[in-house]
Amino acid sequence: MRAALLHGPGDLRVERIAEPEGEVLVTVQAATACATDVKCLRHGHPILGPYPARFGHETAGLREDTGERVLVGDSVACGSCLQCGAGRTQLCERMRWVLGGFAERIAAPAAALHAIPDDLPAAGAAMAEPLAAAVHAVARAGDAAVAGTDVAVLGGGTMGLMLVRLLELQGCEVTLANRHEERRAQARSFGARAVGQLDAARHELVMEAVGRPEAWRAAIAAARPGATVVLVGGCPSGSDVTLATGPLHYAELDVRGAFHHTPAEVDRALALLAAGAVDWHALAGETIALDELAEALARPTAGEARKLVVDPRR
Repeated sequence: MRAALLHGPGDLRVERIAEPEGEVLVTVQAATACATDVKCLRHGHPILGPYPARFGHETAGLREDTGERVLVGDSVACGSCLQCGAGRTQLCERMRWVLGGFAERIAAPAAALHAIPDDLPAAGAAMAEPLAAAVHAVARAGDAAVAGTDVAVLGGGTMGLMLVRLLELQGCEVTLANRHEERRAQARSFGARAVGQLDAARHELVMEAVGRPEAWRAAIAAARPGATVVLVGGCPSGSDVTLATGPLHYAELDVRGAFHHTPAEVDRALALLAAGAVDWHALAGETIALDELAEALARPTAGEARKLVVDPRR
């Protein structure tokens, strides 16, 4: 079968490889791409394993044994470590990562599979993985994300736009900040106010979805005293993530991280997409073949925030 293999940073090749071996074989119908895939291509990633490595973790297709339409979840928790015992499976100490969506087929444990609701296309279902991370991030905000709350979202990529939509569904008053007008226009179509830069010390809840140290600091600066800040964007390995302690101390800010998601949050994301509560079409970009993936991931990010959809059958 054909699969995209990373042979090292910047070295992506589509090759014929042996059929994958595992508990359940899934024929891939759509695999969407995200910023993590770009990081994998440019710099590598701790979850990749040794090169050459298969990657792609937002995957939907058909079980070959039953014909069932499934989303292939990108992780399976061990169920027995301290974090799993505490119900925080997204922080599992022995997480098994399920990668390889950029291929004709993927082998996955049955525990990683989620049934796709009727009438939700594979491309939309694949977006349940990042949407589940957004669902988890909003849950991490807790009581700070309630109707009427003044919320700022920093970053207008697809994760930022997903956060906007989820917060709007909860009745929050959302402002999105992004320097690109095209992405501000997308946020407005989701119901948010959109600006180029956040006002200092104004918002009751700030959610950062950029993943750079300067964005983390900007998120803290935009929070009013007593506010909650949720850091959703993961910084690259080795980044200086030192945060000024003054605002945290004097303004009593509650700063929280949000990482990954639970299986229940994946199912919640699938339900939101199937019901049309989150419009996956508004986040979908062009559909490409495996052979086009390397060039597409290497493009500069500009214009609207849209997710690439890879169809390995092309």
